[in-house]
Amino acid sequence: MRTLSLRARLTLWYTVALFVVLGVFGADVLWQLHRIGMRRVDRDLDALTATLANVVADELNELGDETLAAADARNTVTAPGRAIAILDRRGRVLAARWSGLVLGDPLPKGVTEPAVWTATTPAGAWRVHASPHTFDVGPLVLLVASPLVDVGLEQREIQDAILVGIPIVLLLAGGGGLWLASIGLRPITDMARRAARIPPTGLEDLGHPDRTDELGQLAAAFNGLVARLRAALRTQRQFMADASHELRTPVSVVRATAEVTLGRPHRDEIEYREALAIVGGQARRLGRLVEDMLVLARADAGGYPLRPVDLYLDELVAECRRAVDVLATERGVTIQSPDAEEISFRGDEDLLRRLVLNVLQNAVQHTPEGGSVSVEVRQDSDAVRIRVSDGGPGIPAADQGKIFDRFVQLDAARRGLGAGLGLPIARWIAEAHRGTLVLEKSDAAGSTFCVSLPGAIV
Repeated sequence: MRTLSLRARLTLWYTVALFVVLGVFGADVLWQLHRIGMRRVDRDLDALTATLANVVADELNELGDETLAAADARNTVTAPGRAIAILDRRGRVLAARWSGLVLGDPLPKGVTEPAVWTATTPAGAWRVHASPHTFDVGPLVLLVASPLVDVGLEQREIQDAILVGIPIVLLLAGGGGLWLASIGLRPITDMARRAARIPPTGLEDLGHPDRTDELGQLAAAFNGLVARLRAALRTQRQFMADASHELRTPVSVVRATAEVTLGRPHRDEIEYREALAIVGGQARRLGRLVEDMLVLARADAGGYPLRPVDLYLDELVAECRRAVDVLATERGVTIQSPDAEEISFRGDEDLLRRLVLNVLQNAVQHTPEGGSVSVEVRQDSDAVRIRVSDGGPGIPAADQGKIFDRFVQLDAARRGLGAGLGLPIARWIAEAHRGTLVLEKSDAAGSTFCVSLPGAIV
């Protein structure tokens, strides 16, 4: 079966199912035909029995002797091909015309209820009716029988017609099923050929945008998959291009510094120290960049496991605020944090600390000297919310949708301070904890980022 095409398998299963249906239908037709034929014979024999009873009654009234009356009744009732017998109460035959009937069983004696049976004889099957009747001279048993040759002949004719008709119907149905399967599967074949020719770039897809049937749903699902793959490919290419650009800068600085330092056979200690300081700074920047890229790459691949522990979010936010105070002091920025109630939470402590640090550092870097940054953590009815507000100039409306993209740095003056991965990493951490990180407000007075953590992760 696996070597057959889908079209051939569909046709084969359709033909097999049709064969079973036709077989059941033919068997039912033969059974119903047999029942109808037997009912017709029974009605004829009932009518013959009633006629015989009337004739026997008339003859008994006229002759008074049951033997003579039975003989006259036998001669009077003409039923070609039918068997007629009149028996006394002891089962003795008074008169009979057997018409070829040979009963293997003894004739009924003392019959008190009508009896009907099918007798098998060397000449074939017979339908036999035996019914008791009470006359003036006493009870007599009237026996009539009819051969079932006509019923058997009808069944054989229908059976022959079925045996000839079913193969013809199956042949026609198989051909028609193969044709219908070819028509029905043709769009799938076309889509397969078109899918094989789809380039990894461009706008080509499987088409069929207007179909509403199952094939249209398949095409729409595949087109959506192709669109997502292309978007992922574009994101990957953009990520690689931006990563290459960001990595090139510190590498170039390190290489240039080393070449300049080693360009002369001898330099003073202070010159070597200055060169090593530059190399060390760029190496730290390069390490942070590589670490951030590794975190995002593992997050995209689903290979960054969370290590949830029980913690207090208010204490974690306070620790992050104290850690960022050094950077804020250097920039002349103050960090304000109102007292928060004790908030217990279960999550990955290292990742949550990184989330808060990234958002706080972003706020400090975009706040001018003399400004302030506020951080607030609060337990609401549905989630824990951490709000960080800066005193910067705000983000233009056209750029607000880009701030969570990777390697995006809207302020060209601060591009040496990071690689544009802080907010994307922070958003991923929030989403990994089934939460969100959004830009809640941004105007000339500053921007507010809100972290919502709906509950503890398991």
